[in-house]
Amino acid sequence: MKVIGKVPPILLYCLISLSTLTETVYSAALPEIARQLNTDGSIAQSSTSAYYVGFALGIFTLGRISDIYGRKPVVIFGISFYIIATFLISKSTNIEMFILFRFTQAYGASVGSVIAQAMARDSYKGWELSYIYASVSTIMAFVPSIGSALGGYIIEYFEQWQYIFDFLILLSAILLSIYIKFLPETNAYIGATKNNRFFMVLKVALKDKTLLSYAFIVGMYNGICFGFYIQAPFIFIGRLEMSPSNYGKLFLALSVANLAGGLITRYLIRKFISTLKIRVAGFILSAIGCIILLIGSQIDTDKTTYVALLIFGPMAIHLMGHAMVVPMLLRHALEDYQKVTGSAGSIFGAMYYLMTAGVSFMISTFHSNTINNFAYLFAMLFSISLMLFYYSNTNNLQTRSALE
Repeated sequence: MKVIGKVPPILLYCLISLSTLTETVYSAALPEIARQLNTDGSIAQSSTSAYYVGFALGIFTLGRISDIYGRKPVVIFGISFYIIATFLISKSTNIEMFILFRFTQAYGASVGSVIAQAMARDSYKGWELSYIYASVSTIMAFVPSIGSALGGYIIEYFEQWQYIFDFLILLSAILLSIYIKFLPETNAYIGATKNNRFFMVLKVALKDKTLLSYAFIVGMYNGICFGFYIQAPFIFIGRLEMSPSNYGKLFLALSVANLAGGLITRYLIRKFISTLKIRVAGFILSAIGCIILLIGSQIDTDKTTYVALLIFGPMAIHLMGHAMVVPMLLRHALEDYQKVTGSAGSIFGAMYYLMTAGVSFMISTFHSNTINNFAYLFAMLFSISLMLFYYSNTNNLQTRSALE
């Protein structure tokens, strides 16, 4: 009989961090990748869209598999697959190979989302689960800035983008050895979904208007966040000629903001403030950031300090809101899918990562060396998110099934 354990939070945090680190550590190298692979910035940015499509595919399939065979084997498979794909990326000689292997890399990295969330839901309930999600947000406050800073230093001092992926191979190999030895199996319902066909879960999820609304909001929020990471280097490194290492340091402001949002969320949870009020506060902060960014995008200046303040200031305010909105949506999204957490999580995750891929594609399509197009897109996506949030809460949309 398989022993079921409770996953230590530190193992969850490391697993969830892998994909975000992967996406941000290479962002500073995008202009150099475009140059060395003889392509333009918009094509290089499209590799991020391919990444999130691969991520969505991985989430869609691996969550279901983890319901049947367990969480730990899927984590081991995913990280191993990730290592192989990352090695192949480092050997790419043209942009087509680069995009293809980024797609496959994302498939492996997706275990850091769907399986980590499934293990969290397996192991924790109620306020503990809310606290875990808020803690993840706090930890993740530092991951993007660490990734951007590391990527900046690697590309500046080694002058070869391939070293970034060599670093990821080393890091993921260390994680793999740790998970093989220490990761417990958390799925107490292994094989139970053989009696609950995946497409039945899919049918219920596609009728669940609350779940669909949450998926769109999370996807748009993530798209805004990660879209900024692929847009910013072309502004600061490409147009303003900032060094990659100094560019990476700018993200400390975003980390502090994200950390503040996460700490505020944790504090409010400990005070038993409702998660609805926390989400509303997060939306208010995002609205403020969005409006300030729109205003700042109309100011014509090439002074690096002013541009940094006009862009990173409002993005920091938005990321405080992000740290309050997204974790609480993820915490509540699958409450009624307890026995099919992996399958339902895979469907939900695939939905919002396809949205993230779509936002990344729009950013690469409207690629520019200014923040203007990004600011307009941000405003549009935030407005849609706000309407969906209002609609899902005021109408109390519930079409869920217990899925016994």
